[in-house]
Amino acid sequence: MVKRLLFPMFLLSLALAWAQAQPPDPAQFGFPQVKASLIVQPWDYLRLGLGSMVLTVPSGAFGQDPVRLEILLGDPNQWQAYAPKGQKVLLAFALRVTNLRTGERILRFVQPLHFAFYGPAITPEAQYLDVTFTNPPNVSPNPVKPIIQVFPLGPRHQNGRLSHPIAGAGVGWLVTAP
Repeated sequence: MVKRLLFPMFLLSLALAWAQAQPPDPAQFGFPQVKASLIVQPWDYLRLGLGSMVLTVPSGAFGQDPVRLEILLGDPNQWQAYAPKGQKVLLAFALRVTNLRTGERILRFVQPLHFAFYGPAITPEAQYLDVTFTNPPNVSPNPVKPIIQVFPLGPRHQNGRLSHPIAGAGVGWLVTAP
C-alpha cells in the first residue's frame, strides 16, 4: 500500500518542481496575442517594424544558439486600470524568447535589444512601465528612463518617439502618455 502511494506522490512532486523551474509565460499574464514569431540565428541583425513599434535585435543578442523570438501584445484597454493616473495605455507588450537547442526560455540577453515607439501621443510626459508576470501584476516605472524625442511637423502637429533598451524578457511593458 505504501509503495502505491509513494510513486504518485513522487510524480506530483516532480511535476511541481518542473512547473516552478519554468519562467512564467507572458501569454498567461495579459499578453495573449502573438504579433510576430521568427527564428533568429546568432549572427542575425534584425530591425522589425510592427505598426508604431520598432524592435532592433543586434547580432549575438541571445547567445550562440538560434532562438524563437515572439512579440506578444496585450489589450491596452485591459491594462488601462494599471496605468498611472492621467496616463493612457498606448501599447502593452512582452517578449518570449526560446532557445531552440535546449527548449529553455531566455530571460536575460547577452546584448540589449532596442525598442522604439512612434506616435503623435508621445510627449515628454510619456512613460515606459514594467509589468510583472504575476496575478495581480505589479506595474512600475522602469528604473532606466526612456529617451523621448518630439518632432514638430508644423504649427499644430507633432510626432514623438519613445525609445528604451531591453535587457531581458522577465517582465512585460506598457507605454503610456497623457
